[in-house]
Amino acid sequence: MSKVVQDRVEQLFQATKDLQSLEEFKPYCKQFNQWIKDNTSYSIKSLGTVLSRVGFYEKFNSLLLEQGKNAELVPKHDAQRKVTGNQLKHYIVLLCGLNDQEWKQRNETTRVSDHLTNVDEDGNTGIEIDPDTYLEVTEKLLASDDPHELAVGLIAATGRRTHEILARGQFTPVDGESYQAWFEGQGKKRGQKPVFKISTLFGASYIIERLAHLRKDANLKELLKEVSEEFPRDVAAQNKAIEDKRGNSLRRVVQKYFGGKDSNEPVLNFRYGQDQNDCKALRASCASLVTERDCKGSLGAKMYFAACFLGHITPGEKLSDSELEHVVTTLGYSDYYTTKPVGFPGDLPREKLANVRVKSSDLEAIRYLQGQLEAPNHQSVVSALIESYNKGLDTATLPESAQQKLAQSEAQVKQLQETNNQLEAQVKQLQEANNQLEAQVKQLQETNNQLEAAKNQLQQEKDAIETSAPQPQTVTLNVIELDSWLEKKVIEMVSKLTIGGTIAPATIATPAKVAPPKEEIDWEAKTDAQVWGSKTPGAAVEKIRRSYLAICLYNDTVATGDGDRLAITNQALRDLSGCNGLLIRDWIEQHKDEIISHNAKYGMENKKDPSNPASYANKGKDTDKILLLINDEFLSGEGFKAGTKAK
Repeated sequence: MSKVVQDRVEQLFQATKDLQSLEEFKPYCKQFNQWIKDNTSYSIKSLGTVLSRVGFYEKFNSLLLEQGKNAELVPKHDAQRKVTGNQLKHYIVLLCGLNDQEWKQRNETTRVSDHLTNVDEDGNTGIEIDPDTYLEVTEKLLASDDPHELAVGLIAATGRRTHEILARGQFTPVDGESYQAWFEGQGKKRGQKPVFKISTLFGASYIIERLAHLRKDANLKELLKEVSEEFPRDVAAQNKAIEDKRGNSLRRVVQKYFGGKDSNEPVLNFRYGQDQNDCKALRASCASLVTERDCKGSLGAKMYFAACFLGHITPGEKLSDSELEHVVTTLGYSDYYTTKPVGFPGDLPREKLANVRVKSSDLEAIRYLQGQLEAPNHQSVVSALIESYNKGLDTATLPESAQQKLAQSEAQVKQLQETNNQLEAQVKQLQEANNQLEAQVKQLQETNNQLEAAKNQLQQEKDAIETSAPQPQTVTLNVIELDSWLEKKVIEMVSKLTIGGTIAPATIATPAKVAPPKEEIDWEAKTDAQVWGSKTPGAAVEKIRRSYLAICLYNDTVATGDGDRLAITNQALRDLSGCNGLLIRDWIEQHKDEIISHNAKYGMENKKDPSNPASYANKGKDTDKILLLINDEFLSGEGFKAGTKAK
């Protein structure tokens, strides 16, 4: 069971290691606790030991713990339960392994409800946004050449996460929709690559253009290269590293333009419990503005719209009611509201276009590429060509160390390929040797069969000579000669099969003389006294047979009812014959059908296992009295009177 728990813990770790809020953790913890309850019998006390044994605490304690994101500060106690300080504990460690009552108590956090029920100075619940001011600041950031300011502007305009803007996210236009874009590259969707439509506060084409400008930044390229080398196979770890390395610089921009600790009148009022803004505040405010602007339906429809926009649920999927629990996470982002209409900013300044002169043949090539790329105009084709060239240039101008690493990797691959070829050749050679050995074994087996046949024939001739010989001396002499001749023949044939080898005559054992056959005794013709007076194996078998027949005769002729009939069992035959139980067991096996048939005739068979004659049919009967009667009536009194009954 611990192996199953270990696999479940690993699934939980992979699914939650990158989450950054308590509300995101709760559904996974609830599912884990329910699974433990339904599939194991561990008590709450023993469960802690089991989780420790499978590495549960070690896994989550190895993560970087951040208060309010993936961990909570809790009191630390000594052996006497006195508080000695505080320590950070991962939410998973705090929430998993609780019983129903403990979960209910622990789940009574008020952080989200505090966000939603906070009342401002005017008596309004939540935090009001001035959309005009918000759009004005965001427009300024989008137009900036500073990569940090541009990144914050894109977050404020699209509501995407930091690593989605800096590395993973891609936007493509939606036909006929100026303020919507197809988005792909969402984080925290391990194993999934959803593509869905989102609203943008500014024109989608402008957002796409400014994102392309940001991605050209040399420092950003270097950052992406650095995290890729640090975590070559773990995209989630790369995303977290990007946010860790750029988080502070982006937060400074957010606080500078939207409000920080020193702001008397922040552009974006602080959320409950916070004294400055961050990228998550921009994500929440953007969700509020686009929902107000683009969703005019019911309250439930707006919640669903906001959850899809933030990526807490994937739009387009047919979700079950239980899966809609993720909307609870959306509630944590729903503390902003606006009383003003949210407008659509007009055309914003774009990069100036310049005329480029090309040959007519080149123009035809551009038109062809425009069709292949499905680009809207020639300008897009030229931009794509320049971007492709820059990527190639980046590869060509790799640092010398990177080129050396690449060369080393290629050499290692080549060496591994050569090693693999050598191993394949060795495997082939071993296979051929194995085939040869199998052929030799087959040949030896055939020869052995021939030798066995010859030996059997010679043995038959020897037996015939022994039987027909008038004098024992003559038989012994002939047998010795035949054994000698047989051994010579065997040596000759084995020598032929041995490559370059001989068999030393000294290894041949001197054949022993064969004693004349013993006289067979017909024990069935003997009297009871003679049979019970002998201890030979033949006499023992006859004792068992006569005891069996005596019991059958008694049951058929003397017994009057079920109470005085005796089932044929190992114990009954042992008591009556005085023979060894193992010998009786073998005799019963040889005569099983007759014994089962007789017992069944009087309902004394083994009903649980009819193939086994042994049963408890004699239990409760006066077996001693019955056995004495059978002994006196049908065995001439010799069985018990000979003193063979084990009592």
